[in-house]
Formats: sequence, structure tokens, C-alpha cells
Amino acid sequence: MRGVKQTMLIWGIWFLLFVLPIGVAKAYSGYPYFFIKAVVRDHSVEITPYNFPPNDTFIVRMNVMGTRGVGGYVVETVLTDAAGNLSDTVYPIHPNLWGLKQIAIRLESPYTGYFAYNWFYNNTYPATSTPAPTGPSGSGYYGFPFFFIRSVVKDTSVTISPHNFPPNDTFEVRMNYMGTRGVGGILVATVTTDASGNLSSLTYSIPSALAGQYRIAIRLESPTSGYYAFNWFYNNTATVDVP
Repeated sequence: MRGVKQTMLIWGIWFLLFVLPIGVAKAYSGYPYFFIKAVVRDHSVEITPYNFPPNDTFIVRMNVMGTRGVGGYVVETVLTDAAGNLSDTVYPIHPNLWGLKQIAIRLESPYTGYFAYNWFYNNTYPATSTPAPTGPSGSGYYGFPFFFIRSVVKDTSVTISPHNFPPNDTFEVRMNYMGTRGVGGILVATVTTDASGNLSSLTYSIPSALAGQYRIAIRLESPTSGYYAFNWFYNNTATVDVP
């Protein structure tokens, strides 16, 4: 009996020292995403990545707007380290896309299948810090609005984290099936921005018509200024650490 107990104790210690750490290291959850940090027209784009899986390889592609980068031109291949940090975040714009107004960019792993995509205006957009505009659109606002998904309550609501929204504007919030970019979607809210570009509400109800969908597209678009931003989310209860 003593020998059995000693064997079990040794196995337990071995499990804690070797098996458990390996399991923890593989406990990646969620999905990768990124936003556009800076653009040099017809030259390069810089991204800020979040929640990329560790020890993976990603092919960076660019394509025309509306493709989500699928089948695009390969401009670089990057790696992630044990913490999920990308080996490079600045990528050249493919010459065949020079002159386009908007460009889609996609990072996809050929091994794990994880992917993330976004798009950007092909205009020089500085990464320097600029005070938030305090007047109406046209009095210092530049760039474009974008937002991240902060949290989701399945079939109930989604909360976003907005950035660089124009001041003193109105935005309609719409949701639709994945792949639509939210265009023509169900109107779930109408929000406004103050003089600093802060949205009046960040949490929106998921319409019953989209309940049960695996992924949902969400779009905020201004009927007055024309500015818009879109994203998508998994319809699962989750909270993500985003800026």
C-alpha cells in the first residue's frame, strides 16, 4: 500500500510540474483582431494587433475592398511569440493596389486557421497623438471611425469600444448577417457623439431575428456626414480586453 501511495504521489507531482503547465500554455481563447494604426499612401500600413494566438504563423494579404482580404496579394509572413506578439506590424501595400481608395487586409494562419481582417483608407494617416476635435466635422477631424467588440451576451446584447468618431454627429446602429458588413441591417439604435466624439451609448440589443446566429455583423453609419464603421462578433457570451 505504501508503494502505491508513493507512486501516486510521484505521478501527481509529475502532473503538476509538467502536464499542467503545458495545458495552461495552450489555453488560448477568443479570436485575433487588429485595428489600423497608420497608413502611408501607396506605401505601407501599420496595425495594432490584439489577442493573437501564440507560436503561430500568419500570412498577410491585401486585396480590393469587399473581399475581406481573401485570396489577396501576399505582402509578408509574420510569426507570433509565446505571448502572441507579432514579429512585424508594418506591411507594404502591394503595387497592384496603389491608387485604390480603400484596401482590405487579412492575416490568416495556414496552420491553425485563425484569421483577422480589416480595411483602411489608402490615405496617409499619421500615428502621432492628436487632441480630440472639439468642433463640428470639418474643423480638425481627420481619419475615420472604428470600433472593437468589448463584450457580448449571447442573443441579447453587444458592447463596443469606439475610437476616433467624428464630433457632433448621429449614427444609426444596424446588425445583419455575417458577410454583409451590416449594410441594410436591422436598426437597433440611434446614437450621437458629443463635441469630443464620445458616443452616447455603447451597448446595443441583438435583434430577435438574428438570435441563434453564429456570427453577426454590426455597423454604425451616419445619415448626415456619411462616416461609418463596421465590425463583427461571435454570438457567444464573452468579454475581451480591448482599448
